[in-house]
Amino acid sequence: MERDVKESILKTLVYADLFDYPLTLDEIWRFLISNKIVSKKSVKQCLASHLLSGSTIVFKNGFYFLFGRKRILDIRKRREKESIDKFIIAQKIIKLFSYIPWVYFIGVSGSLAMRNANKEDDIDFFIVTEKNRLWITRFFLFLLLEIYGLRRKRNEKKAINKICLNMLIDEKSFLITKENQDLFSAHEIIQLVPLFDRNNTYERFINANLWFSSFLPNALKKRGTKRNNMQNYAEPIFSMFLAVFELFAKKTQLWYMKKHRTNEIVSDGILAFYPSDFKNKVLKRYNKLLKQYGKI
Repeated sequence: MERDVKESILKTLVYADLFDYPLTLDEIWRFLISNKIVSKKSVKQCLASHLLSGSTIVFKNGFYFLFGRKRILDIRKRREKESIDKFIIAQKIIKLFSYIPWVYFIGVSGSLAMRNANKEDDIDFFIVTEKNRLWITRFFLFLLLEIYGLRRKRNEKKAINKICLNMLIDEKSFLITKENQDLFSAHEIIQLVPLFDRNNTYERFINANLWFSSFLPNALKKRGTKRNNMQNYAEPIFSMFLAVFELFAKKTQLWYMKKHRTNEIVSDGILAFYPSDFKNKVLKRYNKLLKQYGKI
């Protein structure tokens, strides 16, 4: 049992190290990479035991990290400060987005979700829309970002504090596809910081993706969000108009996107604009480092 916990702790620290991110005891427990739930007491005892008394893992200033990686303590401290301003910007634009009635959920994802963003980074949003309103919602979101000069444009190298709508899904497409159910995606789900929630969308999304527990069984943790339980508002005639507008918005945007398509996921219910090769690189580096420690 202790050996299993030790290996899980090491896997967890290895994964965090890929992002220059030392972990506290609570964070190790919450993000523990394991195939079963492990109590916080067991994690604490293992960290304090002789199992980790060698040179593999170091404890300093309240954080655990791999030997030889002391510099990431300063990196985390600096990035936490730099993330504050980005959250302020995110909250302001989310307030605007929340007035669009088809926006059901807005969360901050990526490095900012962990308060681990560099000053030069953009701000990644994860957005859930009402069913059959994905394309019209994206149109209005882009319009608002363009008006406020916050839209990250394609191939824009310097995008400090710009907003990147890197993933939009509608409420009928909650479940992450089987081929994307991996450690990286599990982390992305759990790291998500919910800032606006309508119709209990965040809870429904989490419940649809409980597969993450096979990678991060300790991870589920409820967090408060701004809630607005507005129900469907549309009269039948208006709904018919929106359906036509949705079709027009979809065809127009697909036509524009066609010549720029690379690794994006584009379907009726999902628009994912994050580079899939980044995920593959992360998982490849993770497995390589684990081999270095003789764990796989």
